Amino acid sequence: MNIPFYPNTEDGIHCWQAALKMALAVFEPSREYSYAELDKITDQQPGKWTWPTAGFLWLLKQGYTLKLIGKFDYHAFANEGEAYLLRRLGEEVGRAQIEKSDVKAEIKYAKAFADIAPLEVRAPSLSDIEHLLKDGFVVICHINPASLYGHQGYTGHYIVICDVTEEEVILHDPGLPGKPYHRASKKDFNRAWSYPEKNDRVLMAIYKDQR
Repeated sequence: MNIPFYPNTEDGIHCWQAALKMALAVFEPSREYSYAELDKITDQQPGKWTWPTAGFLWLLKQGYTLKLIGKFDYHAFANEGEAYLLRRLGEEVGRAQIEKSDVKAEIKYAKAFADIAPLEVRAPSLSDIEHLLKDGFVVICHINPASLYGHQGYTGHYIVICDVTEEEVILHDPGLPGKPYHRASKKDFNRAWSYPEKNDRVLMAIYKDQR
């Protein structure tokens, strides 16, 4: 899929906004959203990681089709908050999300989204990505970039998938530094996507009929 590339901002915490900007550029080519606009759309909190839920609610209001595949339970998170994150994501990832996110705001969005979430509850696969790309969706995945590039540690990060070949996943990594059309082996991609384990994979797919 021919997807315009946009890099992360200098603060390094706008990967979700960059990924959303890329997706919107596919379906609204005559309209470029600024990062200031995207911060409002996604309710980006200064110095914090942004979860996608506020953006999901906005996309649905704008008439976009949204498909999610993953095992995150929005109802459980809305009811249990931080306790659910630690139980579902484990100590390393759960603590990172608690410390670097605005959990109270995310609980509010989860409550609004839980009953309307177009969520398929299972771990997604590369074949899901391939099928969605063929159907014209822009696919965004949540990964651990440290794992993708062979480093230790964890950071939540969003990338946009451009293509899946026999041996590679071709993706736009907003960075920092930005890496348009980065070629990752399927092994490396799956390791980063499956962090800390396969059941933690998350896939988001966005589409809007332009007819």
